[in-house]
Amino acid sequence: MDRRIKGSLLVFASALSWSFSGVLGKNLSWNGLSKTGVRAVVAVLIYAAYRKSFKVKLSKSTLVGALGVFLTSLLYMLALTMTTSANAIVLQYSMPVYVVMINYLAFRIKPGIKQLIALPLLLAGVALCCISGSVGGQKLPNARWGNALALLSGFTFSLVFVAGRMKGADSVDYTYFGNCLSMLLVFSALFDPNVKFGFGAAALKDWALILLMGVSLGMGYLLLGIGLRTASPVSAAILENLEPALNPVWVFLFLGERPGTPGIIGCLIVLFTVTVYSALPEGKRKRKISAETKNEF
Repeated sequence: MDRRIKGSLLVFASALSWSFSGVLGKNLSWNGLSKTGVRAVVAVLIYAAYRKSFKVKLSKSTLVGALGVFLTSLLYMLALTMTTSANAIVLQYSMPVYVVMINYLAFRIKPGIKQLIALPLLLAGVALCCISGSVGGQKLPNARWGNALALLSGFTFSLVFVAGRMKGADSVDYTYFGNCLSMLLVFSALFDPNVKFGFGAAALKDWALILLMGVSLGMGYLLLGIGLRTASPVSAAILENLEPALNPVWVFLFLGERPGTPGIIGCLIVLFTVTVYSALPEGKRKRKISAETKNEF
């Protein structure tokens, strides 16, 4: 199997793993910082088992990618406290646009025709996926700040993909280190009144949920890290749009929360676009340019 195809399949698997975080998080009442910190501990342990080490070699690419991982988690959780979850998800998944822009500005790589066609379709599909989850007429005093943070999280998320093109980059290393930074937030659980300790049924349920969230997060980033070693950053960014499309599907199947007609149409648009995008081959010239510029920066 071609290395780039294998890498794309791993990225697809990472999006699938991340897509379960919504249905798990809906049943957990912890605050955002607690969820981020505790699930990161589980993710770090998964990484350590794969890498057989807790050590990480610092480099420019490692720092950029790790900051992207950490800041994306933090900004997204903060945005959720100020704006609707629909807005937060839509704005975060403006990420592929940032990837294309940074690739052009930093590496002088122009997007291909199929990327230019796929991007607006994906943004439209993701927006439709989230319409059903929005709260009609809801007025939030800090919504503008929340939207701004969510938009910024789209930029920081793009750094996770762009870092893979930097000189000497190891995507497994920097996604691991980013989760190590997120793990520092674990101490917020000590001050979260919703976090229950002990062996009661409610406490055991919550800890089981956070464990599964950690597995979802850790496996998602590990598969993404391995996939980015060979997959195109732009292709990977586009494939990751499967996450917001599949997320409401699992919520509907497991919790009975119907996404609504716009959400169903949005899911179909995203799934169709990603499927066609993945099936269409890259041109020879495009592959040659990607190979030559892999370690330019």
